Amino acid sequence: MSYVVPGEVVAVIEEALPQQGVYVDDRGFIRAQVAGIAVLDKYKKTVRVKPVSKCEFSLKPGSVAEGVVTNVTEELAVVRIYSADGARIQGAIGLLHISQITNEFVRDIYEYIKPSDVVRARVLNGNPPYILSTKEPAMGVIQAYCSKCGRELYLAPSGILVCRNCGYQERRKVAVGYLLLAPR
Repeated sequence: MSYVVPGEVVAVIEEALPQQGVYVDDRGFIRAQVAGIAVLDKYKKTVRVKPVSKCEFSLKPGSVAEGVVTNVTEELAVVRIYSADGARIQGAIGLLHISQITNEFVRDIYEYIKPSDVVRARVLNGNPPYILSTKEPAMGVIQAYCSKCGRELYLAPSGILVCRNCGYQERRKVAVGYLLLAPR
């Protein structure tokens, strides 16, 4: 079971029969029709998407959320939100569309955000899944990890993120207030 967004492939027609919340495209891929949890029943050989439903809490538009990027596709990053306006929360999912990352044209989402990054983002709507934006200077990646060795990345004065372990350099849409600063 994993969180999926509309259009994401959840199975192929050869391995499961489509049920609620999915559709079959012209190439035989079963894709999510709604945002939610993909459920593959290996015994019945079925697949469905259980939509995200009511939460015990509701984030308000304009709230500042922090979370961990769990998945990145060509146009979308899925964020597991753990905090909103300083309060700890559980079970909230946010979606960060490529058009909401920055005011600049984004050719490749991976140049701005990657899985396991910790982000601070503005909530744009009041219903799950929450639509997020990092366009403001105070919003963006607040902690990142090296794509090569997995260690923490430090923000150099030049604005580049540097791994102290392997020396690899990366770029992200870094928020004002990034947690680890490289010594000058």
